[in-house]
Amino acid sequence: MQSLIGLTQVRESLALDPALLSLMQHWMCIFAAEEKPIRMQVLSRRQLVSVMDSQDEMDPAFEAWPSDVYALLLNYLDQETRQSVCLDTAAGKLHIFPLKQSVAHKNAILLIQHAQLTAEAIALVEHCLQVFNHYAGLIIENERDALTGLLNRKTFDKCVSKILLNDYKPEFRFPLHHYLVIFDIDFFKKINDSYGHLIGDEVLLLLSRLMQETFRDGDLLFRFGGEEFVGVFSCADKDDIVMLLERFQQALAEYRFPQVGRVTISIGYSKMSPHLLPNTVLERADEALYYAKEHGRDQVCCYESLVEQGLLNYSIISGEIELF
Repeated sequence: MQSLIGLTQVRESLALDPALLSLMQHWMCIFAAEEKPIRMQVLSRRQLVSVMDSQDEMDPAFEAWPSDVYALLLNYLDQETRQSVCLDTAAGKLHIFPLKQSVAHKNAILLIQHAQLTAEAIALVEHCLQVFNHYAGLIIENERDALTGLLNRKTFDKCVSKILLNDYKPEFRFPLHHYLVIFDIDFFKKINDSYGHLIGDEVLLLLSRLMQETFRDGDLLFRFGGEEFVGVFSCADKDDIVMLLERFQQALAEYRFPQVGRVTISIGYSKMSPHLLPNTVLERADEALYYAKEHGRDQVCCYESLVEQGLLNYSIISGEIELF
């Protein structure tokens, strides 16, 4: 019961997966004990693909599975409907359980390597996961914006703090570069004035869906209020952020909103660093966004690039004082 109490003490979705593993480790040792330690892991499809693509660049803390296991897992994740299964692998019997996701993971599974789980032990795991999924749903709902379903401002502060403390690693390719991006719909007030707030809300909802479809599973997307959105992206290469944002711009350019037609967006972004306060990174991305707005809109501007070109000055925020 203590491990279950520990799970229900979690108040943020990014901490749910470790709490689940702790709970399952405790219960498996009691109800499905075996001589050697039981190996288990939560693994998302995105992490799986990343590991398969970069075997030599994995996080040292990540214990790799045999290569033949990854192909089996990918085939399992590609199925439209998934139920718990047991696979025979070179490393032994591997039990797979589908898992509803937290903020950090989509299309994820719980892996338990065990010589043989009894029907009673499998039922125990599935009941435990039902409890976990119900509780995770409550936590995730509290972290989401009611209209768009994206993460809310309150969750943003927690996520950014974890990234700046190097405590959030959605991929296993290293080193990671983290970027904070601000998206702002161009002339959104004109949309509300011309078509009404219901159509304006529809634009916000459809735009948020397009963002979720275009960006990757592990990318963190927030609605800050009004027509402003924020994204936090982890990239293995500094050029990846440019590719991601250009791909989104292209998708938006081809999309037509009902009644409104084409909608454009201005984007400003800045690189995150452990020695910078969250407010500093946010302010820098906002300065890049403001530059994009003032110089034609419908474009992407990078704060660091603008500084290198002499178009902006470096700013550091300390408390309520901005230093240049």
